[in-house]
Amino acid sequence: MKQTGKIQTPSQVLENIVMHSRAETSHPQRITLTDGIRRIFFDKIYPGTVSELATVKGLSYNLVYNLVHGRIHSLSKSDYRRIFGDDPPYQVPRRIDGEHFRDMVRLWLFLNDNVTESDLYEEFYRGKKFKRVDYRIFSGEIRSIDPRLERIMEQKFLDHGFGRPEIEEGIRELDRMREEDRVDYEEVRPVLDYLEEALGVNPSRILKQWAFRYESGELRTVPDSIYSYALELKKRTEEAVSSGSRFALEKLKEEIYGRRRGLTLYSEVEEELEFLRKYASKSLKRYLGRSISAYRQTKLKRIASWRAQKIKDDCNELLRNRLDLPLQTIPTSYAKTRVDALLSFLRGYLVDKMIDAEDRPDEKAILTPYRYHKQEYEKEEHGYTNVDNAARVLSMSKRAFDLLLCEHSEIFKRIGIYDEKWYLPNLYLKEVVEKEGFDLVRLKYESLAKNGRSRSCL
Repeated sequence: MKQTGKIQTPSQVLENIVMHSRAETSHPQRITLTDGIRRIFFDKIYPGTVSELATVKGLSYNLVYNLVHGRIHSLSKSDYRRIFGDDPPYQVPRRIDGEHFRDMVRLWLFLNDNVTESDLYEEFYRGKKFKRVDYRIFSGEIRSIDPRLERIMEQKFLDHGFGRPEIEEGIRELDRMREEDRVDYEEVRPVLDYLEEALGVNPSRILKQWAFRYESGELRTVPDSIYSYALELKKRTEEAVSSGSRFALEKLKEEIYGRRRGLTLYSEVEEELEFLRKYASKSLKRYLGRSISAYRQTKLKRIASWRAQKIKDDCNELLRNRLDLPLQTIPTSYAKTRVDALLSFLRGYLVDKMIDAEDRPDEKAILTPYRYHKQEYEKEEHGYTNVDNAARVLSMSKRAFDLLLCEHSEIFKRIGIYDEKWYLPNLYLKEVVEKEGFDLVRLKYESLAKNGRSRSCL
C-alpha cells in the first residue's frame, strides 16, 4: 500500500464519507418522519379523512391511519413518493452495512500488530459506559452498524495520509493475501454437518458467522483457522462417540457454547449417583430434588453445582469407608485414581528394589550400546550432544543425570568423545530413550537425586 501526498480539506473528507455512507447502505433506507415532514403532511397533504387519502394515494388504510395517529415513525421511499409526490430528502442513515467497516478494521489490524479489536472498541466508545466488548460488530454477526464507527475508522486512515483509493486498494491486496489461507466452504460443509448431527451444534457457532451467508453463496470460503478448528472438533467428537460416554459428548458441547454459571452437567455425576444408590442405598430424588426420569430421558441436562458437589463428596466418603469394593464397581474417574495410586506404588517398589540390589545387569544392559557398530554412532550425519545438555534429551533433571553418569561412567566414556568437553552421540541417546525399562532407570535416579548430591564424573 502506498501513501498519498494529497492533503484533503475537511469538506472533501466529509463529502467522501457521505458518498460512502450512501453507497454502503445494506437495505433500502427508510425516511424518518421528522416534525417538519409531519407539518407538511398535515398542512398540505392530509385532506381530513383517512379513507379519502388512502383511496387517492393508492395506499393501505392501515398505513394512512397509523401515519395520521403517529403510530409509525418512518416511511419507505416509495410510500413517501406516493404521499408527497416528490423524492424524499436525503437523511444520514441510522444504520449502515458494516462490511466496509470490517474490511477497514482488518486492514488496520494487519498494519498495526500491537492493536486489537478490543482496543478499537474502547476507542469507539470512549467516555461511554459498556460492560464488555461486543465482538459481533467485528465478526459480522451484527451486519449493520452505526455510521459513526465507519467514519472513525476512515478518519484513522485519512489522518495517516491514506485516501479512499489507497484504502480500497489495501483491502483488495489483503484479500488476495488471505485468499491463500482460506478453504472452500463446500470442503468444510461435511465436517459441519457431522458436528451438527453428532453434537447438535449450530454451524454458525463453528463458523463464527451466520451459516446462511455461506449457504446463500454470499460467502464462499472459510478461514483456514476455522477449518482446522472444525477438524479438531470432529476428531474429538469421534473419540467421544466411540467411547460411548454421554458426558464426553455433552462436555464437548459445553466447551463450544460455554459453561452455565452455577450449573453442572448431570452426566458428570451420573455414574456417582448410580454408585451411591447401589452401595449406599441413597435416594436419588434427595440428591436431585426431583424425579430422575427427566434426566434419564435427557429432557434435563444440568443440575445445580452445589448438588453435584454433594454427590461427589458423599461418593468420596463412601469410597474411604468401603475399601473392600471391587475396582470394577467404582465410578470410572475414582477407579482411575486408585489405579494410578497402585501403579505409583508399584513403580516406587521397583525403584527401591533397583536401588537396594547390588548387581544390576538389567540397568547396565539398558545403557550399553548394542544396536550399531561404534563407527555408526560416530558418523557426522547423526551428530553429538554436549554432555551438559544430555539430561534434557533423556528427559531427566541435571542432578539425576549426574548420578547416572557417575554410576556408569565406564559406559559413557566408551561411547562418548572428548574435545575439551565430553560429547555423547545423538544416535546413542535416541537408542537409550527408546529402550524398554529406561523409564524405571530414570525414576530410580530421580529418586536418588532428591537426597543425593550431583557431581560430574566425566
